[in-house]
Amino acid sequence: MTITLASIYRYPIKGFTGQKLEKAAITKGKPLAWDRAFAIENGDSGFDPAAPAHLPKIHFLMLMKQPELANLITQFDDVTGAFSVQQHGTLLAEGNLFAPDSMQAALQVMAGHCKKPMRGSPRLLHASEFAFTDSRTQDLSLINLASVSDLEAKIGNDIDPMRFRGNLYIEGAAPWQEHDWVDKTIEVGAVSFQVRKRTKRCAATNANPTTGERDRNIPKALMDHYGHTDCGIHLMPLGDGALTIGDRITLPQNT
Repeated sequence: MTITLASIYRYPIKGFTGQKLEKAAITKGKPLAWDRAFAIENGDSGFDPAAPAHLPKIHFLMLMKQPELANLITQFDDVTGAFSVQQHGTLLAEGNLFAPDSMQAALQVMAGHCKKPMRGSPRLLHASEFAFTDSRTQDLSLINLASVSDLEAKIGNDIDPMRFRGNLYIEGAAPWQEHDWVDKTIEVGAVSFQVRKRTKRCAATNANPTTGERDRNIPKALMDHYGHTDCGIHLMPLGDGALTIGDRITLPQNT
């Protein structure tokens, strides 16, 4: 059985569009570059960019509370900082994530798209080498496409794997095999990763990535069919390197 890396994604602004990558540089102890590098504050969070620290996701715009954000398409150029937000192929606003003052029109568009009023004026948050991950330990997430397919079969409905907003999607593994890798080391291409824990799922996965409608109850489906709400695993890079689509995943000998 050969397990390979099927796709790589990053999510520059927490809660917004994922960007598909053909390859990605990996840094020891760090998440993907530009993954969740920005967030939009929903009410005063107390976030200090000079001393960034983990905050609960309730402080930011997020799909768990604002599923309608899923039908906004955002684009980001990590060289120039250029940013745009579109809906149904129509450009709504542009800005530059490296120049926060240029982002006001885009922030107002994104805030105005929320069905419930924000708790304050939208504010773009960013700190150098910091990611607004849900986990206190900043790392990468991996989704086994076979596990998603297994859940699809159980509920009798399609499930877009992008609901799980993973960084690495793999194919060729057995369904739920990834859960056996916790506390072990795996290699993706030439890069080693410590598998830290399974990923518990919240209502963010209920949002259709295309329409923004809550059309599934993924945590309930997981609990009903498997007795838990987990799908995916957290990975911590143990060294520097690079990943490329098609890289082979090497497992511990006892898995």
